[in-house]
Amino acid sequence: MSRGAMLTIKDALALPAFAGVRVVAGEGGLHNQIKWVHNVGVPDAANWLDGGELVLTTYSNLPPDEDGRVDYLRAMIDKGVAGLVVTVGQSVDRLPDAMRQTADAGGFPLMEVHYTARYVDLARAANEYISQENIDIARRALAINQRLTRLILEGGGIKQLAAELADMVSQSISIETARFEALANANVTDVDEARRYTQQYGRTDPRLVQALEADILPRIRDTLRPVFIEPMPHVGLEMERILAPIVVHGEIYGYMWIIADDHRLSDLDHLAIESGATVAALMMLYQEAVQGAEASLKGNLLARLIQGEMSGANVLTDQALRYNVDLRRPYRLYLIDYPQATSQRVLRLYRDINQMFINQKRPIIVGQYAGQLTLIAQADEAPERVLDDVRRPTSREGKAKISISAVHVGAKSVRRAYTECRETLEICRRLNRDGPDFYYEAMGYLHTLYHAGAGALNHHPHLPTLRQLYKENQADLFHTLEAYLDAGGNGVSTAENLHIHRSTLNYRLQRISEICAVDLSDAATRTNLQIALKLFRMFGDEAEAQP
Repeated sequence: MSRGAMLTIKDALALPAFAGVRVVAGEGGLHNQIKWVHNVGVPDAANWLDGGELVLTTYSNLPPDEDGRVDYLRAMIDKGVAGLVVTVGQSVDRLPDAMRQTADAGGFPLMEVHYTARYVDLARAANEYISQENIDIARRALAINQRLTRLILEGGGIKQLAAELADMVSQSISIETARFEALANANVTDVDEARRYTQQYGRTDPRLVQALEADILPRIRDTLRPVFIEPMPHVGLEMERILAPIVVHGEIYGYMWIIADDHRLSDLDHLAIESGATVAALMMLYQEAVQGAEASLKGNLLARLIQGEMSGANVLTDQALRYNVDLRRPYRLYLIDYPQATSQRVLRLYRDINQMFINQKRPIIVGQYAGQLTLIAQADEAPERVLDDVRRPTSREGKAKISISAVHVGAKSVRRAYTECRETLEICRRLNRDGPDFYYEAMGYLHTLYHAGAGALNHHPHLPTLRQLYKENQADLFHTLEAYLDAGGNGVSTAENLHIHRSTLNYRLQRISEICAVDLSDAATRTNLQIALKLFRMFGDEAEAQP
């Protein structure tokens, strides 16, 4: 049944033309909404209906047997027909009890009217009412669209949009990001549990988002159109809603909710939220343009700092101060790499992260350089907090890796900080290090080995045996040796890390000692093997083969 038709069965019965129509069963469906009034004259009428119609027919057009009439009625209920009016007084004086019982059970309005009533008068009265209501809805929707358009031209923002729309439709409005974080709210009357959660925590309840993922959100992503949502009390959604996507460049930038308060949602609400979502998209597009200009300025600043253009170091320092970052004080550089993300996605992530730190008034510069995001934050900003904040809008980028430089001071040191981050990411890539975050200072001697390069492996005494261990049939031994050396020669820790029995570890270590002709109990030997193994991990394919 179509949501939001302006004429219900109860409304139709109040029209003068329906004065002789009386409800004999199914009063629970009197609020069913009528799309149109239709006269039918065949026993399989339900096959020719779409749902939402108020059907008019005569008793003689019903199936002749009781089971057939019950099936006739059930088919209409299943199709979503609004109600059924049947003539009486000629063939029968009243509709059979079986039909009444079926209608009551289905909450389906079953009505009688005397056979002398003119169906053309009933249909004309109801359909003219519906047509006039549709015209009125169109006028009101146009007025809403014009008012919201003026709001854009007058420089209004998201919060004003929510307030204006709530005032026009007399329903509560919520505007949120694509991650369901609240941007603006405007309440008309009482709210439900889900709404209170959003107001308290600034985002939609994760339980509700998870429930929407089962059906609603996939439909929205597929169609990019608003969807009506029935109450879902188990996740706090006690009032019906319409959820509309805010679409920019074919991508969902956010969502707009209309929440039913003291009356049900209507066709006007559907039209209004579509206009509201379009206006919100235009506002976000404008904001994106502003952020794009700012991104260009920040990108230029970061590029000059990273490239070491120090002819105007004081000017660059002053430019950084515009973003509340003082390069004369200790700072760290963060480099965020999204190897699987498109350039458009990286741009979107930049906007989200940049806007987040602006809203929080944090002394952090966010920019793009060489396809990666770069952050400069004062050293008194706890790295753990910065990383947590960065991860929040990038949770969809599961393979993102972040490197953190040492603490530096001065504009001239930004280049060095950037190099540290690039080097750290490259070392971790070569070593297949897991984990999303890597500190330059935690790499230790690996930086020395990295700078030594592939040449440090050439003619190395351990290279042939390491290559032998690394062969497919010896892979377990190679990984066991690496885990053992990383654990500092601690057998207990190594067995736990590899999830193997201690006797299995001892057997593997003995085989390694035999193949490599080394004494693993000797600390110096372990150190030499550790260095050789890490060099092999980083440069094994580049090193010359031993003659």
